[in-house]
Order: sequence, then C-alpha cells, then structure tokens
Amino acid sequence: MTTLFAGRESLRVPGERATFVWTLLSLPLTVLVLGWLLQHQLTWQEIALLLVVAMVYVAFARGRLLGGGLRIHAGQLGHVHAVVEECARMMRMPTPHVFVRDDPFVPVVAVGIGEPYAIVLSAQYVDHFREDELRFLIGRELGHIASGHTRFTSLLSANGRENGIVAIAFGAWLRKIEYTADRTGLLCCGSLDAALRAIAVSTFGEVGRKADLSAFAGQLKELHAEPSLRMAEWSASAPYPTNRIAALHRFARDPLFATWAPRFAQNAAAPVVREPGEEVYAGFWRRTWAFLIDVSVIQAIVPAATAVQQRVFSLNELANDKDAGPFVNQLAKSLGPNGHVTVSVGDNMLLWVVFAVYAVVLVALIGQTAGMMICDLRVINANHDPRVGFTRALGRYVSLVASLFAVVGWFAIFNRIQPYEKWSHTRLVSGSAAIR
Repeated sequence: MTTLFAGRESLRVPGERATFVWTLLSLPLTVLVLGWLLQHQLTWQEIALLLVVAMVYVAFARGRLLGGGLRIHAGQLGHVHAVVEECARMMRMPTPHVFVRDDPFVPVVAVGIGEPYAIVLSAQYVDHFREDELRFLIGRELGHIASGHTRFTSLLSANGRENGIVAIAFGAWLRKIEYTADRTGLLCCGSLDAALRAIAVSTFGEVGRKADLSAFAGQLKELHAEPSLRMAEWSASAPYPTNRIAALHRFARDPLFATWAPRFAQNAAAPVVREPGEEVYAGFWRRTWAFLIDVSVIQAIVPAATAVQQRVFSLNELANDKDAGPFVNQLAKSLGPNGHVTVSVGDNMLLWVVFAVYAVVLVALIGQTAGMMICDLRVINANHDPRVGFTRALGRYVSLVASLFAVVGWFAIFNRIQPYEKWSHTRLVSGSAAIR
C-alpha cells in the first residue's frame, strides 16, 4: 500500500498539500497581523527558538506518557489493543504505542514527530465508544501518523488541544487534514453509520448517542444559507462536525472508497507489521538541504544569543546589595567599570557552538533536527534502533568533525553512508520511506 497517500489513488483530500504550502508562505503576514493584534511583534529569532523548544517538548511527551499514562497492551484493555493492531494491519504500518490518560477535552490524539509514535485515548471517553466507533477513531489517528501529519501537528500542540493562535495561523491546513483522517477512519471501520456515531459521541459525549444525526446534518443548510455563519470555522483548528459528516457521505459514494475498501478488508488478515524493512539512506542533496535549513534556524536563533557576543551584564544592584555581603559587593564592583562586564565571543565560534548543542540535543532526544524533520530524514542506530541517545549523538558529531580534519570526510560527501556514520554506528535515513 505504497500509494496510500501518494499518486492517483491517494486518500489525501484535494488541495491538502497546496494548503500547507500556502499556509507557510502566508505565515509572515499572519505573524505581522497577530503581532499587531497582540501588541507584540514576534521576531524570526523567537519563532525559530519556539520551533526548537516545541521539538524538545514533544520529545519529553513520551516520558510524561510513560510516567503518567496507562499503556495499553494485550493484557490491559486488550480489546482496545486489538482494534489498534487490526487497523494498523489494514494500513500496513507498525502498531504505535497506545496510552490512556485523564483528559476531558481530547477523546483521542496521535503524537510524535518520528518513531515511536503514540495514540493517546482519554480515560473519560474510552468506555463510551463501541468497537466499531473506536475503529473509526483509531483509524483516523493512524491516518495522521501514516500521512506525516503528526510530524507538524505535534509541534503545534503536543496534547491535541486547540490553541487559538495556532488555529488562526495554521487552521486552513489543520481542517484539511481532518478530512483526510476521516477517510482512513471510515475505511478502517467499514461503516458510515459507525463513523457518524463516533463523531457524535466524541463531539457531544454520551448525549451524542441519542442525537438525531440526520437533523444535525441538516443544520448545514442553515450555514450555507448565511455565509457569515461559516466564517467562525476559519478561527478553529477542526472543521464543523456537520461539514465532516457531509464529507464522509460524499467519500462513501466516491469510487476511491470502493477502490480502497476491499484492500483494507484484505489486509485485516495480514500479519502484523512489526519491524521496518530496508531503510532508504539519505543522499547528498537531501543531506545538504537539511543542513542548510538547520544553519538558517541557528542563524535566526543566534542573534538572540549574540547578545552574549557584546552583552553587558549590569552588576550595580549586586554591588550595592547589603544582603550579598562585602566580599560579593567588592567582587561585583571589580568586574568592570561602573559594575559592568563585557563578554566577547567570535561570531563564527558562537554559531558553531550553538549548532553543536542544538544538533546533539535534538538528535539524542528525537532523532532529528528541524532541517531533518522538514526534509523527512532522521538519525537511527546502525542496528535500526530509532533511539539514538546522547552518547551516540555526541559521537556522531565528534566523528563528523574528526572526518573533516582527517580529510576522509571530504572525499565521501556523496556516499549514502558517511565515514563518520560508520565510526559512530549511526545512519541518516528517510523518515517515512521504509520499504515494507
């Protein structure tokens, strides 16, 4: 099922990728407008820093799930685990981790910007769903993972909760991907009625089971009759449930559904996909693009840190603080004229120091930098273990520097496996192009 989200038979809704591109292109204007409304103009340095912080935050999310969430397996809520495994078989993808947490706002969400991905269910909703409804919801989240949506949505919201600013900036794309996810959910559950019930219960709780969904869907006519009523959806990160129901009705009649439905049903009896197949190693140009993007991110961050280059630390308060003691007072006064000290670091040195810390930390925690994430690349161990760790991440970049000084690295820049990768037992591979 290599064409699940690509090619003529792609399950992506038309315009999803174009919307994502236009969202990114219009981001500068969006930032300016939001800055004017909030009376604070975000700089590109702040945005780059927020991106890096978000990636680290997502990396910590797995620790929070392990520490505070209930992991699902065959012996614990086995009926939920069975549904996840069956839907994963249908889509020919590895089964992600599944957790239950106490969240009254988000019934189910998929998180992760790389392996291992996780699906998180709300403890307050999990018992409300019937098996076919759960299959729809799980299928949706697997669709988000398989299509690469979570690599970006996890950065925007690691817990799946709506954020007003994010909704305004990325809402057009976020609403599109929900329609794509609904398609995979419908194919996994195989029942339009179950899919509609799942939407109703996840939207209204147990009351949704008693609702007349035909009458609810009919409310869409009133929205279409008054254009101003539809504008409120523009400030949301998810489409109206009435629009989702209408879209599912259209997809159920679409020849694309008839094409994929028997394939999903056939794959339900296939073996579980447990291990990724042959990895596609990164080529020169993808490595180069990832590196250039990372350099751009660092150059955006460093001006905020360049304050260190010509930074003046005021020590007047400390010099005059009676509680600090006479020794500290005297030391503060002696550090510089008028109680100031200037720390000077060369531009290039600061750039590479920040780059080294940035690369080692992100590769150790999540296996990829911002540039790698955008270029769909990730670092893994030579034994195909996706967990890199600080020791190997540090060894990777120390070996990289050593290979350049040893000149060996300059003669191998076009190799798919670099000398420093052999020395550090790491590999740079395509993040989602494993051949299964």
